[in-house]
Amino acid sequence: MLDERMESIYRKVQQAVALIQRLKEEKENLRNEIVRMQDEIQKLKEEANALREEREAIKGKIDAALSTLDEVDLEDVLETMADEVEEEAEE
Repeated sequence: MLDERMESIYRKVQQAVALIQRLKEEKENLRNEIVRMQDEIQKLKEEANALREEREAIKGKIDAALSTLDEVDLEDVLETMADEVEEEAEE
């Protein structure tokens, strides 16, 4: 009877040791996954910043182009082009 109890306790201890080992392995795997995800987050933040900067640069170029167009009287340009086309047609 004592042997059976000792055997039962021994099995439970072995199960507990195995569970602890599995939990340690899972903990290490999760730590590695966290590190991998943190690296990915950092890369995505850098990519987002680069895209934001690119967007701002493009917006600046568009604003400059629109400003230039505002300065140019498009009607005069179109009239000049139309006159040139008429002159070429007359020749």
